[in-house]
Amino acid sequence: MTTATQTEGDVTIAITRDPALVRTVRLVAAAVARRAACTDSLIEEIRLAVGEACAVMIGPDESDAAPEEKIEVQLQTEGEFRVTVTGRVDGVDSGFADVGVDPWALLQGLSDDVDVVETDGVTRLTMSWPL
Repeated sequence: MTTATQTEGDVTIAITRDPALVRTVRLVAAAVARRAACTDSLIEEIRLAVGEACAVMIGPDESDAAPEEKIEVQLQTEGEFRVTVTGRVDGVDSGFADVGVDPWALLQGLSDDVDVVETDGVTRLTMSWPL
């Protein structure tokens, strides 16, 4: 299930922990970036970053996370293109640590401004790009 709201240039999407919905979020992020007059290469970076962030939040298909838990993606276009993804990260401790991989490494290559904060088991990832 996907829900979306929009207020004055901001778009918020809440999805269930279903990997099939990541594509929908990527498409919405690309559309918002296009509407904000981002270049084609920046639109692609944003699309990839949003998809990767959602995929890390959702975790592997065999995840024991409750499917009713939501992942919220907020897209803001005032002054800069800012993406905030909030949810309970699933899969970071199961698999990534075993191979010594930082689950956010790809995002750090796509955006110069990546901030990850975890509070009470909820992770808030923020990325931004200049417009």
